[in-house]
Amino acid sequence: MGMRKDAVFINAVCKAEEKNLLSYEALVRLSAAEFDEAIKMLHDYGYNEGVIDVQSFDIDELISKQVNSLINFIGEYSPNEYVENFLLATYLYNDIKAEYKRKLGAQCSKLYMAEKVKEITKGEYTHIDNETAKTLCELDLCDPSPAEIDIAITKAMYAYKLKMAKRSGSSLLIKYSKAEIDIVNLITMNRANRLHMTQNESDALFIYGGNFNLGEEIPKEYTEFDFKDPIKLETEADNYLLALASSQSCDMDSIGPLLSYILRKSSELKTVKMILVCIKSNARNEIPCRLRGIL
Repeated sequence: MGMRKDAVFINAVCKAEEKNLLSYEALVRLSAAEFDEAIKMLHDYGYNEGVIDVQSFDIDELISKQVNSLINFIGEYSPNEYVENFLLATYLYNDIKAEYKRKLGAQCSKLYMAEKVKEITKGEYTHIDNETAKTLCELDLCDPSPAEIDIAITKAMYAYKLKMAKRSGSSLLIKYSKAEIDIVNLITMNRANRLHMTQNESDALFIYGGNFNLGEEIPKEYTEFDFKDPIKLETEADNYLLALASSQSCDMDSIGPLLSYILRKSSELKTVKMILVCIKSNARNEIPCRLRGIL
């Protein structure tokens, strides 16, 4: 890592990159196209380089290249190591899950941060956060199911993100981190109710560190969410977090523009992948209800 860049320069770059984000209208056009046409549209949008071969086209490879570019962008333009760690945490912890499961014999998915997790399969956890290492050591003492591994490492991830947010000194990042925990808890609680889980089973999934705890009333800013429709709930939750991240997108002295751009680009990649998968699998009717608004 070279010298960190100053906030004004970083945010100017982010503002320039925002112009390349796909608009909601572009995503709607993409979702209405045939698969080969959609691939060509994405090529024109800068998603693909070289010759287009629809027959051998790999959706996961396309998105992976975009994610790698985003990871490199985060590493280059984060103002300090704590902001960088926060923004990379989702990719890092997905890799931690994958490598820990591979240690137990599962097939390993594609890794984005292989260097940071390569020792996990050997049972060595010195290259990751201390609290996360403790979580993995505790898992080593039992015979965890894949679901138990996911739950334990997900909790460790949100604790790590909140810690990085606090160390960054950014009030926006702290506010976002707490809201993100709230959203995960709300969606989990909603799913638990639909699956008729027991109170103990549901409580065991709760992640602490947000703006409310078990047994407390849900903060009023979340009461307008549609808890009857799980897909709509997730879409509303995503858009709430995007709006929160964008609340300081015009403050060129804060990390607002960087946070807003990274999260909007991440949301775009998820949406593009969802559209392509739905088109290719003849599930186009699933797209409208799953289309995430790009704010």
